[in-house]
Amino acid sequence: MNPAEALAQSLTNDRPTIDSAIKSFMSLTAARNWSTSDPNIQAATRSEYVKDSLQNAICSEEHKERCFFVKSKNARMAALLCARSLLKKINSFHAPTENEEKDESKVLEFEVVRILWNGLVDSGKKPSMIVGKQALCHLYPLILESLIDEAPAGVDAEEARTFMEEFGRLLNGAMKRRDTSISKEEKEKMDSQDDDSCLLWDTDGGAAELKRRRDRRENNVNAVKMSFDENGNREFVSATEGMTIEEIEEEEEEEGEGGEDK
Repeated sequence: MNPAEALAQSLTNDRPTIDSAIKSFMSLTAARNWSTSDPNIQAATRSEYVKDSLQNAICSEEHKERCFFVKSKNARMAALLCARSLLKKINSFHAPTENEEKDESKVLEFEVVRILWNGLVDSGKKPSMIVGKQALCHLYPLILESLIDEAPAGVDAEEARTFMEEFGRLLNGAMKRRDTSISKEEKEKMDSQDDDSCLLWDTDGGAAELKRRRDRRENNVNAVKMSFDENGNREFVSATEGMTIEEIEEEEEEEGEGGEDK
C-alpha cells in the first residue's frame, strides 16, 4: 500500500469508534447528575440544589465548564437527545475541500480523511460506526461550528452547547495522550489528574484510568491518617504519633523569667 492507502486503513481500524465514544460520553454526563442527587432533597428543590452545587464545575486542567443538565427535568433524556443530535450531524457532514493546515503531513492526512469520510457519507454509511478519534479530530472543529447554535427540542441551548464543546475538549485530550512526542514529565502530570477522555477513547474502556483514580484516592486517604479515641470519636493522628523518642527532634528549651531555664 502507498502511504495514503495505509493511512486510510489505519483510520478504519481506529478504536473505539466515534459512536462508542459518544455513547460513553452520554452515559457520563447523565451519571454526573444522578451521582450528585440527594434522596433527602425534595424533587421540587433538587434542580436548584444541583444548580448551586455543580453549575460552576470546571475541568481541572483547562478550567472549562463541564456539562451538567441542571435545567432539565430528565438528565438522561437530555443527554440522549444531545448524543443523537451530535451523531446525526457527524453522519451527514461533508468535509470541505479546503483546510487551514500548514504542516504537509497533516495536509495529506486531512485529504485522506476527507476522501474517506465523504465516500462513507455518499454511500449511505455512517462514519461514526467506522472511524474513530484520528479522523474526527480533523473535522470536529468544523462540525462544532455548524452545530453550536442548534439545540435539540427540550434541551436548554446553553447545556447543549456545553455538551458539544466538552466532547471536543475530551477528543483533544485523547489526541494529546497518544502524542509520542510528549515528555515523561508531561505524561506523569496527565496521569496524576482525573482525565475523562480516557473513559471515552481508551481501548480498555477507561479501566486503567479508573485504577489510577482509585490509587490516588487511596493514597490521599493514607496521607491523612485517622484514628478513633476511646469514645469512638474520630481524631487526626499527630505527625509524631508512632515515632520513637529517638526519631522526634528535640525542641529548644524555653528560657524562664530572668534568663533561667524552665
